Amino acid sequence: MQKIVLLGLILAFLGVLLVFVGLSASPQKGEGTIKGGAVIFIGPIPIVLGTDRDSAILVAILALALMAAAYILFRR
Repeated sequence: MQKIVLLGLILAFLGVLLVFVGLSASPQKGEGTIKGGAVIFIGPIPIVLGTDRDSAILVAILALALMAAAYILFRR
């Protein structure tokens, strides 16, 4: 049980660290563009959002991979 808690804390810390690294590496005013996407799961149905077509397609592919991984892990 303690290993799972420790792993969760490490993953949370890494997530916060990645956010700060991403913010420090973000483009300044007038330099480049920012693209992004998101997936909202309502039960087994994903809703894909994106700022452009490429981002939406990438996020949809990642959502399918996540759904497949969840199916494989929870099927056991």
